[in-house]
Amino acid sequence: MDVNVQAGGDGPVGVVPCENCGKPSHKRCSRCKAFAVCDKACMAAIWRRHKPDCNNVVATQKHLDVYTKYGVEEPPGRKSKMNVDKKSAFFLDFLKVHDSSSPENKNAPLPEKLFLNRRYNNAYSHAMKTLTFLELDRLNALMQKHHIGTANRMCQ
Repeated sequence: MDVNVQAGGDGPVGVVPCENCGKPSHKRCSRCKAFAVCDKACMAAIWRRHKPDCNNVVATQKHLDVYTKYGVEEPPGRKSKMNVDKKSAFFLDFLKVHDSSSPENKNAPLPEKLFLNRRYNNAYSHAMKTLTFLELDRLNALMQKHHIGTANRMCQ
């Protein structure tokens, strides 16, 4: 277990019951910041149960961070008025977050990698339907330059 307990963090600050023992606590899981625990002992005791939820919260937050960065609520479509460079950057960032072969994700458990692969493949499929041939070619060049999706590409 590589997760610590921290007071508040970037998560909600306030006193809530510890998820393990029920004692009042203002501390949160340092990774997801959505889970209240009173101390390291309680975190260690409940970690196995919390870990899958923690992974889901972290993955969802990464996903939402990309949307927030580009000021959108969904990926740009074919008729999107988003500038071409911004559209390419959006897809590049989204694919990077969901690339199961990236340094951030390479040690993720298999179920999380399968989830990331599904998101990655869906996003790339959407990009193929949304971008023109030249825009898609540019996105592929950027992906290669930034080593995004290396596990998803066939050897050349």
